[in-house]
Amino acid sequence: MKIGFPADSNTLDALITEKMSNATWLLVVDTDDMSFEAVPAPQMSARSGAGVQGLTLLLEMDAEVLMIGYIAPHIAQPLEKSGIKVITGVSGHVEDKVNQYAELKKSRVSTPQKGVARGAFKKTMKQFSSMLPVLLGVIMIMGLLQAFLSKDLILKIFSKNSLMDTIIGTFTGSIFAGNPVNSYVIGQSLLELGAGWAGVCALMFSWVSIGLVQMPAEAQAMGFRFAMVRNGAAFIITIAASLLTVFFAGVW
Repeated sequence: MKIGFPADSNTLDALITEKMSNATWLLVVDTDDMSFEAVPAPQMSARSGAGVQGLTLLLEMDAEVLMIGYIAPHIAQPLEKSGIKVITGVSGHVEDKVNQYAELKKSRVSTPQKGVARGAFKKTMKQFSSMLPVLLGVIMIMGLLQAFLSKDLILKIFSKNSLMDTIIGTFTGSIFAGNPVNSYVIGQSLLELGAGWAGVCALMFSWVSIGLVQMPAEAQAMGFRFAMVRNGAAFIITIAASLLTVFFAGVW
């Protein structure tokens, strides 16, 4: 932002003059880095039109705001319409007024941002509260499944066929969706009990990427179509990724 001033000298410590015709210098200060440009005001011989000439010079210096003690309304109104903000009743040192204006602009910008953040937080909490019953139901179902289905029972489901084990592992992992760390522990246990690599790998992939039990919550939050497409695509990708993993790892 560039602010124009009629002043009594060509430094930031200059005093702002009451009228444009009283100025000996015209200053335009950039609020970003406090750099400024100063030019001599119109000479005494042009005092009858010094105000208009001074305004013209400030506009040519790209001033976006004009701070001055007084300016005639019939001159200020056209400036406002052309996009130049006119602030009257200003006195004191140029540097002080630039700093005050910059601080005022910052406070006006930060206040709406705080309001937006507050509104977003309230909206998020409202959405979470509406989903909470569904989430609690999902947690209860997952707990019941993991409590009543033992590792030995899961192990009996796997066959010796890599493709079938992959499909079974994908489906099983999608039911027992949970923390990735848990999948490592269960995967290691299944391997120690004799389960094939393909099925265990598929179970670990689907454990963290597919959630059949969680689908009601996902559908409510993201939409039924999104939940179906995402889980369906993840199911297919899990099978392919598992087979490729065990093939290239040499544990086929």
